Amino acid sequence: MGFMGPGSVVWFEIDTADPKAVKDFYGSLLGWSFQTVPTADGRTYTLISADGAPLPMGGMWEPAPGGQGEGVSLAVRSADVDADVAHLKDLGATVVLAAGPAADGGRSARLKDPQGTAFSVWQAPEQPPAGAGTLPKAAAGAPLPGSLGWFEIGTADLEASKTFYADAFAWTYVHDTGVATRTYFAAITPGDQRGSGGLADTGQATGVKDYAAPQFVTPDVPAAVATAKKLGARVEAGPETTAYGLTFARLTDPRGIRFLLFSLPPQVPQS
Repeated sequence: MGFMGPGSVVWFEIDTADPKAVKDFYGSLLGWSFQTVPTADGRTYTLISADGAPLPMGGMWEPAPGGQGEGVSLAVRSADVDADVAHLKDLGATVVLAAGPAADGGRSARLKDPQGTAFSVWQAPEQPPAGAGTLPKAAAGAPLPGSLGWFEIGTADLEASKTFYADAFAWTYVHDTGVATRTYFAAITPGDQRGSGGLADTGQATGVKDYAAPQFVTPDVPAAVATAKKLGARVEAGPETTAYGLTFARLTDPRGIRFLLFSLPPQVPQS
């Protein structure tokens, strides 16, 4: 999953009251490392990195901002957070946290889409923090194990969600007929070539209907699922393999935070 321009999902954030439990679970399962950084409002923010990655891929708030409970949200890059928030409100989104300073010195806002699914918009700081480096234009080579490689939005109203994100961030879609158990569309974000996420139709599913979750790379999904279960996770769906050999599963961690695991088929180019 490459970091690209406005309209691209570039980050994820975990909200939790127990960061140690989150660190213990994902550190054991996916080999993540963590770095706590100061914030202007005095709360604790922890950067999350995959093993061997040059840059972090997500962050963790403690306590959760705005009194939000345990959960995870995706962050979409913005060229102008305030303008995007006004536009998103016109499209039916609800503001959860008004635009304000982000932990990295940029600007961000948290919203919910018309289906009630949380997401954020994030504007990079004019001057990156010392030591932060620069965002790569795209991922190079095979994605690292444990890294953010995809995102998934589950929606009970697929057409409404497709329209919202197309109007909000100029996403386009390709129907993925290789997924056998549900209707699935790969989401093509601006500047992307292959898709970096997907929208899944959950209208006929039992239980969970609407969500947005990060999807992490692992070499062996069934083995990782078995490990996750031993660590206290619950499997919601899968493991399942697509017609072209990609294997995935959707889980919740011991605190109820939703995530997905996937492994690419060997024949798919990893660039």
